[in-house]
Amino acid sequence: MGVRRWLIAGALGTFCAVGAGLWSGCDKADGSKKAIVLNPTTRQGAPAPAATSPALTTKPAAATQAANQKPQSFMMINGVWVDFSQARLILKREDSRVHAFLSSDDGAEVLKPDYQGNRYYFEMALDTLDDPKNLTLAEYRYKAASAEPIDSPNGIFIDGDRQHLQPYDIEVTFDKDGDKIVAQIRGQFLYFPKGSALGQMIPVMATLSAKPVTK
Repeated sequence: MGVRRWLIAGALGTFCAVGAGLWSGCDKADGSKKAIVLNPTTRQGAPAPAATSPALTTKPAAATQAANQKPQSFMMINGVWVDFSQARLILKREDSRVHAFLSSDDGAEVLKPDYQGNRYYFEMALDTLDDPKNLTLAEYRYKAASAEPIDSPNGIFIDGDRQHLQPYDIEVTFDKDGDKIVAQIRGQFLYFPKGSALGQMIPVMATLSAKPVTK
């Protein structure tokens, strides 16, 4: 099993150990019908992509949603809605602080070589929070030490993990909606075209809603 498959299996094992829960989806997309192209558009402060850098494409959210009746969650990546499985959230108390595991609710199909779906996984150590019940008082900030590629299970994985958007400068805040937690993700991710050591900044925003499971 390769490194990528080992990381996915490890992430799935973490959640299977906690137990199954009731998960709810996120806000619906706005019905955008264009394919996502993750080469960034020209904007102030963004590095221009190399002329030979390939574009990253995936199925538009509307098309995938019609073929998949399961609850879904969505992220806006570089101005385009991208669909994922519904969100799930697990909270664990370790070393007098809370760890939040926010991911798409993916099944065993992600381990198949021909898997072409999208997924996300974020493990967040909330240093200022000692009780999961107070999650809405916490926020998570992450700024990478450099803009170099890293081997990490965290981030957004497109087209069956063939492309990895790794967190670079992001913020996650939490709100409550009934028995659900709503996680707001905003920030910049790094996308590295295959064979390139130069990353491209990709803006991402998402509103992910899930009923938390506390361990």
